[in-house]
Amino acid sequence: MTRPPDNPSIDVSRLRALIDRMPGFVAVLIGRDLRFLLANRAYEEVVGRENLVGKTAAEVFPEADFPGAVARLQAVMSDGVAERGTDTIRFLPSPDGGPKRKVVTDYVAEPIAGEDGVIAGVLIAGNDVTERFRAERRLRESEARFRLIANSAPVPMWVSNPDRTRSFVNKAYMDFLGLPYDEAAALDWRNILHPEDHDRIVQESIDGEASLKPFTLEARFLGSDGEYHWLRSMSQPRLAPGGNCEGFIGVAHDITAAKEAELALEKRVIERTAELQTAMEQLQREVADRERAEDALRQAQKMEAVGQLTGGIAHDFNNLLTPVIGGLEMVVGQLQEPRMRRLGEGALESARRGAKLATQLLAFSRVQRIAMSPVEVNRVIENMGQILRQTIGPTIATEIALDPQTGHALCDANQLENAILNLAINARDAMPDGGRLAITTALVDEPDGPDILAGRYVRISVADDGQGMAADVLERALEPFFSTKPVGKGTGLGLAQVYAIARQSGGTVRIDSQEGSGARVHMLLPQVSANGEAIAPRPEKPVEPAARSAAIAVVDDDPEVRTFLADALAELGHKVTAFDSGAACLAALEEVSADLFLIDFAMPAMNGAELAERIRTHRPGQRIAFVTGYAETDSLLATACADLPVLRKPFSLSELAALIARESPAA
Repeated sequence: MTRPPDNPSIDVSRLRALIDRMPGFVAVLIGRDLRFLLANRAYEEVVGRENLVGKTAAEVFPEADFPGAVARLQAVMSDGVAERGTDTIRFLPSPDGGPKRKVVTDYVAEPIAGEDGVIAGVLIAGNDVTERFRAERRLRESEARFRLIANSAPVPMWVSNPDRTRSFVNKAYMDFLGLPYDEAAALDWRNILHPEDHDRIVQESIDGEASLKPFTLEARFLGSDGEYHWLRSMSQPRLAPGGNCEGFIGVAHDITAAKEAELALEKRVIERTAELQTAMEQLQREVADRERAEDALRQAQKMEAVGQLTGGIAHDFNNLLTPVIGGLEMVVGQLQEPRMRRLGEGALESARRGAKLATQLLAFSRVQRIAMSPVEVNRVIENMGQILRQTIGPTIATEIALDPQTGHALCDANQLENAILNLAINARDAMPDGGRLAITTALVDEPDGPDILAGRYVRISVADDGQGMAADVLERALEPFFSTKPVGKGTGLGLAQVYAIARQSGGTVRIDSQEGSGARVHMLLPQVSANGEAIAPRPEKPVEPAARSAAIAVVDDDPEVRTFLADALAELGHKVTAFDSGAACLAALEEVSADLFLIDFAMPAMNGAELAERIRTHRPGQRIAFVTGYAETDSLLATACADLPVLRKPFSLSELAALIARESPAA
């Protein structure tokens, strides 16, 4: 190679301009002794020397501090081949004379040729990468620690790239999949999602990554054991210093046990909620049933109270009517003048209508004796077919549907006919423009209620498609004297009497109606076995009045009734002794001789039954009869006098005479 000249021609200004434009450190050495022509501040800092220009390489780089440095520069000059170094580590002197410092550089020592092509010097350029080297080392150390920690973690971990591929997965990740590292990192996690979770999780993952914020997913993934496991993954974005997302780092926890427990709890909650809902509905039904029962009980108690009231009224009413009817009969019998006789008969007829009204009141109060027996209900209704059609008229279509299984019910046949007729008349009045009336029978089983005992009942239903009843009307429909009909069109005792008949039989009445949708009245009567034909009440034989006089003792606390009885019996030719109380009668019992004692049942202090027992004790075989307007059947039957005859007030003279004829031995 051509030996370089001792004093080469170098354009220094050109080189200085070039060095000023170059980054990093730069120096130019020329001549055979490698003398510094140029050196920037960065170069001086790297080598730890100052004022290098004009000094030789041997002066700047003594072998003790810079071993081999001069030889390498001479080789570049002599060979003409550049020397390059990357991450070259040098231990250089400190500018302050302290311990040597570690310097890492990337550099190039480039030979410089003159205009004649001869190598005239060396250009040294490079960068101090000490800090970068340290950072990279720290990064490598950090990555190593991360891998060590990640592989020690008991849960799957991963690092993803911006394209969503995995750049790292840990050992737990590989173990879950049962794959080696490369296959585990390359696996598309979407392929192991449970089909039911796939679309949801893929969309949630896309949305989460697009937000560049931490996000959490929960789904089922197929593991190496062939089973799906619930995993909860939490992903954190990895942001570069410039803010760009370089991917995500994530960790997953197996929450299968917790999820199954949660699902089991949710199932139990759903089941329990359903149970509570069912219990609540049952409770609501029970509350509704209880409210209905309480309403029915209040209604029954009210009707019982009204019955007691009407029974008392009827008793007093009968006491008043007894002398009125008897007296009018006696007066009318003596009248000859036609006009006066007509007036007397009119007054007598009105009194008898009053007596009939009292009878209805007694029926409602359930203290009037009725003849209970097994009654074939369907036959009673069939026999009423003609009279029902005549009563309700041609504008109303009548339908009768009778259940052949109905059989017999316990009731009074005559009272049952009256009840059905009353219901039919009420239905007719509710359909002034015509309509349809349906009478049906059926067997029903009823539970215990405030107005009925559990058992099987014959249900007689009378339904119409008339005006129906408003709620306030329906609530009072069974009360006596309550009526929505115009004055003079009804007494208000029809439904009340039907209710009384049913209650005396051990049944009840139910009404189903709404305003504008007709009414359905159901009469419930206890079903009984026939035991042969129905037992009809034995008719009393008509007895002629006594042919001769008898001694009669009358005991009644009502002075008007007592006076009437004395006068009527005297009119019939009998001898009468009257007492105003049981005590007065007993006081004179030894002196009184009587073929028959006529005793009022309802008296203060001592009632008729008690008096009759006392008389029988003193006079066994004594003939006794009760005269009463308030026939307390239960009280009578509870005494030893249940077999005694009863003459109910008000009564006619002929009925009184018939009783005397039957019961007086003098007759």
